[in-house]
Amino acid sequence: MVRPGPILLAYDGECSLCRRMVDWVQRRDRWGLVVAFPYQNSELVQVAPELAGRPLHLEIHGVELSSRRVFVGSELVPHLLRRLPRWWLLAPFLRIPGISRLSRKLYLWIAVRRYRWTGRSPF
Repeated sequence: MVRPGPILLAYDGECSLCRRMVDWVQRRDRWGLVVAFPYQNSELVQVAPELAGRPLHLEIHGVELSSRRVFVGSELVPHLLRRLPRWWLLAPFLRIPGISRLSRKLYLWIAVRRYRWTGRSPF
């Protein structure tokens, strides 16, 4: 496997579920390929202008820094897993027909409810 380039994550820094997920990813990122930025950080748009004007508060966003491609929500997961040692083996399974639609629905179901689970209002 050819190791992919770095990816930037824009996440909700005020959401404890989001922070826990980013912490989980960073603990497994032994190759140093994941850079995480809370979307509330004013420097984010300078680092990743592709994210300007996007609804970052709704879903996690990722920017592949080599190609500048943007991935959103569940679409980001396989690209993220490819950058984590041992976890990259799961990425191809997420591309099986039907799995991506199911993972999208599950991701959105969780994303909509994350504020109820973390005990804070969305805005």
